Amino acid sequence: MLSNLKTALQQRYCTKVFEPGAKVENDKIQTLLDTLVLTPTSINSQAWHLFAISASSEKARLAEAAWPNNQPKYKDGDYLFIFCAKTGFESKDLQEIEELTAKLHHKEVNVERLNMLSNYVDGMPEDEKSEWLKRQLYIVFGQFLTSCALLEIDACPIEGFDTATMDELLGLKEKGFTSVVSAVIGKRSVDDFNDITKAPKVRFAREQMITEIK
Repeated sequence: MLSNLKTALQQRYCTKVFEPGAKVENDKIQTLLDTLVLTPTSINSQAWHLFAISASSEKARLAEAAWPNNQPKYKDGDYLFIFCAKTGFESKDLQEIEELTAKLHHKEVNVERLNMLSNYVDGMPEDEKSEWLKRQLYIVFGQFLTSCALLEIDACPIEGFDTATMDELLGLKEKGFTSVVSAVIGKRSVDDFNDITKAPKVRFAREQMITEIK
């Protein structure tokens, strides 16, 4: 398992050109989605939502929000994922989480914990809270990329899109969310110039990036 993880991450790369019409196996898609729900977040906030889009017409429509160089990826990949963060997070959101926790643990709601978390969240300035919510989403996004590597799914993370346009196209303001990052999965094209066999992975040495203190 350890060698499988390392090999998967060594071989994954950012797919730049997808084969139009090529499909990812459905069982892999379902497993991928299942893994994302398991992602940890600060105080178990789970303040995110994912749009998993396979309809060609919808991918083409949302491509309007992408930078020109990313529009072909949006259209050619099998699935387009839009990762969204909540635009607000309050005591009522915490109440919902703590009630579910109590139900699953067969206990009463821990009022002391709920009050502590409410004070923590309510005490954040709104701009700080907004950034905190977006940071939680990147934990999900990191797990997404790792899951894709282990499932041998070609993927491309894409921050290159206009958030305001994407939010409008998906009606996110009314839903209480904002788009943060996107990704495309599918099958790499034989013409993909970024294939790891053509463009080896470039990383600094482990010793330069990591300091071990024993």
